[in-house]
Amino acid sequence: MTRLIAPMAMVVATGCLALRAAGQAPNPTSVLDNSTVAVTRLQFPPGAREDQHTHPFAVLIVQLTQGQVTVTDREMLRIGSRAGEVWFIPAATPHAISNRSPRPIEVLKAAIKTDRTPAPAAPPSQAPEGITRTTLVDNADVRVVRVRFAANGREAIHTHPNDLLTIQITRGKVAITNGNEQSTLDREPGFVQFLPRNVPHAFASADTKPFELLSVSIK
Repeated sequence: MTRLIAPMAMVVATGCLALRAAGQAPNPTSVLDNSTVAVTRLQFPPGAREDQHTHPFAVLIVQLTQGQVTVTDREMLRIGSRAGEVWFIPAATPHAISNRSPRPIEVLKAAIKTDRTPAPAAPPSQAPEGITRTTLVDNADVRVVRVRFAANGREAIHTHPNDLLTIQITRGKVAITNGNEQSTLDREPGFVQFLPRNVPHAFASADTKPFELLSVSIK
């Protein structure tokens, strides 16, 4: 399996490196790479843009910083301006990202691996008190939900039949239970947590202000 994972990360990075800008674009940074998903973090200097390209797998693009970002998808032009904007790019679909703002912007690219073990996504459930959920994407590959935690937001320990990826959108102090692991830390935008299927887990606010994250159910 290691030989399969490494080429996938390389393909994601190669697509991200096709940047054009007045200055030199930094290399993408691998955040997570396992048998289900490969996540890459990429900074775009002002005016930087990718060459249009395709991948043999679906890609989820998440904007992490404020600034005008455009994503072309076939003949469609999509514009984002705030952290938490999400674009789903199906496999083999020509696309490109560009930074139209006068400051650097950062995005995450999550490649959904085609050779992953498939699983049904858990059906939507009622949100506990202090937690608000908004579905952004729901298709054959993923369901993406924006989750807002108030200061009293807390999940009960639970499981999903599918793998789950969470991406921090706004800074917050979050308590995470993932199987036998527990941690309570300030999570910066772009913090990624992978929760394997059928593993008991829970998220809870340990902050005095609201924060948001994305919950990505991988089917």
